[in-house]
Amino acid sequence: MLELLASVLCFGLFLYKWLIIIGVLLTWVSADPYNPIVQWIARVTRPLWVWCEQRMPMMLAHFSPYAALLLVIFAQAVVPAELRSLNLLLEGQSDSNQILLQSGGHLLQGAAIVLQSLFFFFVIVLVVWFFLTLVNPAFNNPLVRIIHVLADPLITPIQRYLPRTSVDFSPLIAMMFFMMLLTFVVGPISQYGSSLSYPVPLCVF
Repeated sequence: MLELLASVLCFGLFLYKWLIIIGVLLTWVSADPYNPIVQWIARVTRPLWVWCEQRMPMMLAHFSPYAALLLVIFAQAVVPAELRSLNLLLEGQSDSNQILLQSGGHLLQGAAIVLQSLFFFFVIVLVVWFFLTLVNPAFNNPLVRIIHVLADPLITPIQRYLPRTSVDFSPLIAMMFFMMLLTFVVGPISQYGSSLSYPVPLCVF
């Protein structure tokens, strides 16, 4: 029963994750708020956005949709795996010590997946912003403004230490920094978590 519940929950959170992604993209393109599909997606996703916004510092509140997405990604990875570990315990295939180790491994892997998602998103934003700066983007474009808002906090500290040139290389430097974090920090955390959680895999798709 718990195995079935874990599978259903994994798939349900997968669908909800994509609804949040679609909801975020709709805000980027200023979708028609009177469209029934847009209204339905807003009704389904906004409660979690608001919940995250109420628990975030005011200066970061406008990032609540992204926080909601990361929260769902973490839940999708960890909660079904925890149910599967509990199912093994109830069936007598593991003991309390094993389930504690597996839980610790699931949490580490879940945190690693959240960091991977966040850093990959940063890398995409930085790459897009780098190429936009080469063509002098029009800031009256809403998509350009959003990319700039996301990229600016990542590159401003780097720009302070770079000489002024015709090409801004700070996005590429920031991108390399996040790729190094993925390789040398997030990767080992994920591998260690995987060794602890064996034989229960995370729900990731």
